[in-house]
Amino acid sequence: MLPIHSLVAFIAFVFLVENPEYYPSFCCACISWVLIATMGWRNKNPDVWSRCHSFVDVLEKVATGSCSAKPHDIQPFYQFDEAKLALQKWMKRIKESEERAKLEEIEAAKEEAERLKELEEIGDADGDISTKVGGGLSIDPFKSTLFPIQILLAQCCGGLRFVKNILSWEEAYFSFWITVGSAFLALVFAFVPWFFLLRWTARIVVWALFGPWMKLVDIYYVSQLKEETEQERIEREQQEKQQRRLSTAEAASQARQVRENAAKMREMKKVMFGKFAVRVPIIKQDRYSDIPLPQSLAKPYRQEAMDLAELAMQEAGYHRTRVPGQTLVGDMIPRVQSDTWTSAPTGKPTASPQKLSHDAPGGGAKGNSESTATAYLHIGSIVTLAGVVTFFGVPILASYSDFIVQKIHGG
Repeated sequence: MLPIHSLVAFIAFVFLVENPEYYPSFCCACISWVLIATMGWRNKNPDVWSRCHSFVDVLEKVATGSCSAKPHDIQPFYQFDEAKLALQKWMKRIKESEERAKLEEIEAAKEEAERLKELEEIGDADGDISTKVGGGLSIDPFKSTLFPIQILLAQCCGGLRFVKNILSWEEAYFSFWITVGSAFLALVFAFVPWFFLLRWTARIVVWALFGPWMKLVDIYYVSQLKEETEQERIEREQQEKQQRRLSTAEAASQARQVRENAAKMREMKKVMFGKFAVRVPIIKQDRYSDIPLPQSLAKPYRQEAMDLAELAMQEAGYHRTRVPGQTLVGDMIPRVQSDTWTSAPTGKPTASPQKLSHDAPGGGAKGNSESTATAYLHIGSIVTLAGVVTFFGVPILASYSDFIVQKIHGG
């Protein structure tokens, strides 16, 4: 119930007005602030299916490789009335915005009609008396002009959708790393003396590049440069043209190879998989997000315990059929890439001993599923502990040794 964001914004702007050198740090902090605020807004949504990963959950997964949060247990029509009311309010806002936009469009059309009428009354003031001849008839005269613009607009739409997914935490890991990176840069920039750097950079530039001593540069450098003759200029231009031709020929050859490989791969995939193919984007660029229906449910998955033989056969891929994808390998004759479907380890009976029942041999042991980040965290903690012990323990040990030596010699 407290306006925390407004309070933080007020304090930040008051501090920034009095200390303008913190502008870079403030800009980076705003990115993290906006992403975290968007995450909090989504997680307060009554519709549990429209929520996203929290910052703490993603941080725990990155740091330890696992998450301590309990799996979701969502029953059908969970909080349906609250979610329906919130959705109705949102759709009402959208409808009002669309109606307002239509009214503004009608008003803008009326104003444009009035402006054209005024221009028609003013008349054409062009004093050109030359005759103008129009071009010929074209079936699609705007294709050469509008098609590149359409491609550019499609790329812009894809980029805007990707940015929207980051801001709404649909791409949770991108949002997490941008939040962490912005917060880190904000902390680093807070200790950078920007005014001092700008002042001394300007002083160095002015004192180094301006002033009477630049005459020495003219005497000892500029005047020593030989003026290019006409023959040298012609030879230089010919060499540049020759290098440009070679680079153009190389680029054309590489482009031709790419086109040939793409054509060959396209025809081979048509023969093997059908005549239609579409590129699947790696990052999310969907116009609409797929949200489960209110009658959907979610339950934690609990795998039944198995004995050692059954788990070993499962990890080895026994009775498991893997349908190959459409990735083709090979240069002359492309073929479908085949992968071996096995997760059986080398030198150990099983890769997941935690799945074994307690009665089976090796049951109850923990699996070695530590991530690289966890290993780095362990190594870093060991190095930090060794540094602390060295920093505090060595002086204490040295003073204690001196004390013993003095006692021995004194005795």
